[in-house]
Amino acid sequence: MTDTTDRPLSLFWGYVGIMTAVIIWAGWIIATREAMLSKHQPLDVALLRYVTPALLLAPIWWRKGVFPKGENIWLLLIMTAGWGGPFVLLISQGMKTVEASLFGPLVPGLLPMVVALWEKLVEGRRIRPGRLVGLAFITAAVALILGPAALAGDSDFLWGAPWLLAACAGWSAFTIAYRRTGLTGIEAAAYVCLYSTPFLLLAALTFGTTLDEFTVSEVVWQVIIQGVLSGTVAFGAYGFAIKGLGLARASAFTSLVPVMAAIGGFLILGEVVGIAGWAASACACIGVLLVNRYAAPKGA
Repeated sequence: MTDTTDRPLSLFWGYVGIMTAVIIWAGWIIATREAMLSKHQPLDVALLRYVTPALLLAPIWWRKGVFPKGENIWLLLIMTAGWGGPFVLLISQGMKTVEASLFGPLVPGLLPMVVALWEKLVEGRRIRPGRLVGLAFITAAVALILGPAALAGDSDFLWGAPWLLAACAGWSAFTIAYRRTGLTGIEAAAYVCLYSTPFLLLAALTFGTTLDEFTVSEVVWQVIIQGVLSGTVAFGAYGFAIKGLGLARASAFTSLVPVMAAIGGFLILGEVVGIAGWAASACACIGVLLVNRYAAPKGA
């Protein structure tokens, strides 16, 4: 199955989809970090992120069936494990100690490199030189942000980073598996959220939840950010972008999330963004432009 097309209209809507997702994700990072700073539990965030869309998108999975005809159930399970309930539990656990400005490089920032490695090592696809240069700029952006924290031996960062690296691996697995399905972005969101819900409810029954400690305004805010925007709108937009732009182009845009998250963390949470952070932002932007310029026209 090819996963991109150069038809102008398809590309245009693909770019609209990925930019919509990137902007929402940047806000989601800040909201999740804020929830963790408020001492809420990762399971609470995950429940809001997946149960809400599972209910909102019920007409889709009710119409197509709990197990959609013609789809590989193993791909759906990989998608759910990679970007479903376990994903947000990993993210939330990591963001207990990792700042929003550092989350971006560890998860969406690394995603284009993981996808490129998969294409090269597993699928045997040639990576064009221009795209390699773009990936090098994205790598530099990640290094500029993560390097100082790692070299300083920041214990909070070192404790939280493995959780976020595991989440990056899961997101990459979703991205690769999804393009092999016939689902639209919003249908993928419906099934990932549906399959995540029993897992999360069982976890809540086993370990308990502190959702009752949220204020009304916190619940409303987190439901909008986690469930409606991130769990439904951005999820669907990202899936749409993968089909319209292809794997290489869509995954490259995720490296813009650290830029926006760093700016948002600075403006909203008071997190400091130094010279290295702004340099990383510039590298990420250049990298995305190059990857999109040199992504292969078919199958990349």
